[in-house]
This record gives sequence, C-alpha cells and structure tokens, in this order.
Amino acid sequence: MPGWAPTAGMVNSLNGENKPSAQVVAALYLGFVLTGIGTNLLGCILPALSGIWGLSDSHSGFLFAAQFAGSSTGALLMQSDLFKSIVRGYVLLILGSIAFAFCRGHLAPLILFCYGLGLGSAMTAISMIFGRMYTTNRGASLSLLNAFWGLGAVVCPMLATVWERFESANSIYLGLALAAVLPLFALALQYRYVSQLRDEITVVSNRHTKFSLLVPLAIFAFLYVGVESSISGWMMTYVHRLPLASGLYAPIATSFFWIALLVGRSVAPAVLKRISESGLLMITLCVVLVSNVMLLLSYTPAMSITSAALAGLMLAPIFPLCLSKVLAIASGPSESRWVFAISGLGGAVLPWMTGQVASLSGSLRTGLAVPLVAAIVMLLLQVRTQRVLGRG
Repeated sequence: MPGWAPTAGMVNSLNGENKPSAQVVAALYLGFVLTGIGTNLLGCILPALSGIWGLSDSHSGFLFAAQFAGSSTGALLMQSDLFKSIVRGYVLLILGSIAFAFCRGHLAPLILFCYGLGLGSAMTAISMIFGRMYTTNRGASLSLLNAFWGLGAVVCPMLATVWERFESANSIYLGLALAAVLPLFALALQYRYVSQLRDEITVVSNRHTKFSLLVPLAIFAFLYVGVESSISGWMMTYVHRLPLASGLYAPIATSFFWIALLVGRSVAPAVLKRISESGLLMITLCVVLVSNVMLLLSYTPAMSITSAALAGLMLAPIFPLCLSKVLAIASGPSESRWVFAISGLGGAVLPWMTGQVASLSGSLRTGLAVPLVAAIVMLLLQVRTQRVLGRG
C-alpha cells in the first residue's frame, strides 16, 4: 500500500520487546469488564427507575442519550498522553457513579452526561493502549479485550436484579464506583510503562487517503454502537412488557444477548483463520437483520430470548474488526479520537430515537424498528466498501 513502511517500533514489537506486565494487562481487562457493566447498567435498572421516577419512554430515551453523548465527548477529548486520559476517565466515572447513586431524578441527565464522559475516556484510552501494546495481532487482541467488556455486560442484568431485591436500583452505582478504584490504582503503579507507549505502525501515510478511509468507518461504527445500545438498552423493558412474561425473563433475555456477544468475540480470532474479515462481516450483518426482524415479531419470552442471543452472537465481531482498521490507519489519538466520538454518539442518538418512535407510536415494538433500519444501512455500507475494494 502506498505510504506504508515498517518502522523501528514494528521491529521491536515483532521481537517481543516492551512486553506488557501481567499487572498492566489484568488492570486493563478488569477496567473493560467494569466499563461493560457501567455502559449497560442504566438499561438494566431502567424498569425500576421508570416506576419510581414516573418516566415515559421518551424520557428514558433521553437518559440514554445523555450518557452516550457524554461517552462520545469523552472520546473526543482524548489526549496523546493516554495515562492522563485514563486517569481522568476513571475519576469522572467514580464521581459520576457516586452522584447518580444519590440522585432522585431531577439532575439525572446532567449526572449521566458526566458519568458518560468518564466511560468514554476510559474505554477509548484502554482500546488505544491495547492497540499500541499489540500491534502485530491487533484485531485478535481487540476482540479478546472486547470479550471482557462483554463479560461485564453479561453479569450486569443479574447483578442489577439481585441488587434491587435489597437496595434501591440506582444505589448499585456505589458498588461500581468502589470497584473502579482497583484498576485505577493498579495502572497508577505502572505509570512509567503506560506513559511511554507510542503508536508504532500506520498502514497509510497520506492524510487525504486516511480521511477517505476513516469517514465510512466512522459512520459504520456510529450505526453499530447505536444498534447494540438500542437492542441491549431497551431489551429488559421490551421483554418485561410482553404478555405472560414474568419478572425473570427480562434479565434472562438481556443476559443471553451479552453471553452470545461474549462467546462471539471469544471465538472470533479462531473463525478469522478460516474466513476473511470482509466475509465474516457480510455474514454477520445479514444474520443481524434476521435477528432484528425476529425480535420485532416475537410475542413470547422464548422467541425474544432466541432473537436476543442470535443478535448478540452476530454483532460480536463487528466492532472489534472496525476498531482494528481505525487504529491501523490512524497515527495517533488526534486522528482516531473523532471516530471513537462519532461511534459513541451512535449510542446516544439511536436509543433516544427508539424511545421517541416508541412514544409517538405508543409501541416499543415499533420503536425497535430504528436499530433494524440502522442495520440495513450498515449492510449497504459494507456492500459499497466491497465494491470499491473490488474495483481497486
């Protein structure tokens, strides 16, 4: 590819130099588990909060929008010094969690925005640190990292359900704040190693070429995060409203979604040894459409659980593959942070749109057509990309 050349950093990476310590890797994995919990916690306690605070679907969607708008802004404010970014992210996450735990509804959007700032900064910094540590197997490494995020998302519904039996729903954020201190402290002890990490490989040197490649990836990532956030965020509320659905089915359906996502991201590196990235993307996007239609047509808890699991399994490899391409093309945070920001914005816009459509139509089932339309656009973008590459 024009403009590409191996650097000294690449040679160092291939020779195994600058290998991260087990403490750094463990802290990053733990941090991503907690961000998986933190990202999805609002959706898990939303049925309880809606009853306590008297929220409509429109108001609930606005809470999602506030959190993910903050997350998007946090990604946009990334600095080249990733250690400072990750510390700022954890501090905001901890303070935002404590504030929301004592919130009674009036300041919830503002608090969730600040909380989202912390989530966005922490997740983006962790992803970039991993991209710098593992330059030769970036796609597989990011898939595994995102599997740990999925692990947090898997346990989140059950944690929230158990917690609500003994305490108020939003007080669970105190536990999240306490847990977030652990990776922050562990990474602080590894300040020197994290601070000296630098971008070592870029596959494109021409700025115009980079921009033309990153824009479609940013749109694709925006839609992906929006689809995932809409399905996962509204899943418990949707299943909870189904006829004959007991209180247990809602967290089970949400957990199945995240378990499938976790499994999919764990096995993605092995699957990619047998099929190309573009081939895997086409297959998963097509089946995502099928699972979305199944979810809209489901009238029983069993069908909802099945469609949720299928959606999670098929969505699993999409974002890590997209993220790997972004980090390979961009030279540093200044070139990649806006892509992270736009992707995070998808998590704000699409769940909010889902709530708005649900309120206007009087049916959450109709509102969930929003992620279906977004998935169709993602498939069209991938088809277009394949044609462009084919002509090239």
